[in-house]
Amino acid sequence: MDSETLAGIAKQYPWASWAVWDDVFPDRDCVEKRPEGLIEFVHDRAEVLTPDVVLMGLNRSDDLPVPCSNFHAPTRKHYDYRLKEFIQDGGLDRLQGAYITDLVDEVDPDSQNVKVSDDDAAVLLEQLRLLGESEYHVVCFGNQPFDGLVDYFDAEVTSYSTDIKRATIEIDGLTLYLYRVWFYGLYRANQDKVDRLKNQLHELNERIA
Repeated sequence: MDSETLAGIAKQYPWASWAVWDDVFPDRDCVEKRPEGLIEFVHDRAEVLTPDVVLMGLNRSDDLPVPCSNFHAPTRKHYDYRLKEFIQDGGLDRLQGAYITDLVDEVDPDSQNVKVSDDDAAVLLEQLRLLGESEYHVVCFGNQPFDGLVDYFDAEVTSYSTDIKRATIEIDGLTLYLYRVWFYGLYRANQDKVDRLKNQLHELNERIA
C-alpha cells in the first residue's frame, strides 16, 4: 500500500483500520494507548498490509479518538485484543495486515438497533475500489453484516464444516468472497463461539492462502 492511498482512506473513512497491532497490545505502553501515533504506526508497516483481505464488523460501539483506532481499543473490555491474539500472535499470515472496517457508519453499543441500508453497501464498495484490488475476501464478524450484504446483493449462501457461511458476489468488475464467522466480542453463554472463531480464522487463513 502506498502512503497516499493509506492517508486518503484514513481521512475519508476514519472508522477503517488495519490488522496490525503493537506487539504488547493491549498492555503496557502500546502505541494504541497513544492513538495519535496509530497512522504513522500503520504507514511504517505498509509492506505487510494485505488489502485484498477485509475483516468487517457491523458498527462501532464508541466514538473513535482518531482515525485507524477502530479495532484497536487498548482495553480488555472491548475484546479487540482477541483479534490480535488470534491473527497476529497466531501467525495467520494471510489475515495479518488485512483491511478492517465496519459496514455501518453508526455509533451504538447495542447492535440490535443497527440496520444495514443500501447506502452502507455502496460505501463499502467505495472503500474496496480505493484499495485497488479486483477480488476480495471479506470476513464478516457475526450474522448482521453478512446477512445485510447477502440480502442486498441477493447472493446464494453455502457453508463450510466449521460453521462458516459463504457467498460470492460479482458487481462492477469486483468479486467479493464473503465469509460469516462468529463475532470476537461474544462472552458468557456464547463464549464457546469465540473458541470456534479461532478455528474458523485458522481455516480461512489456509483456504485464502
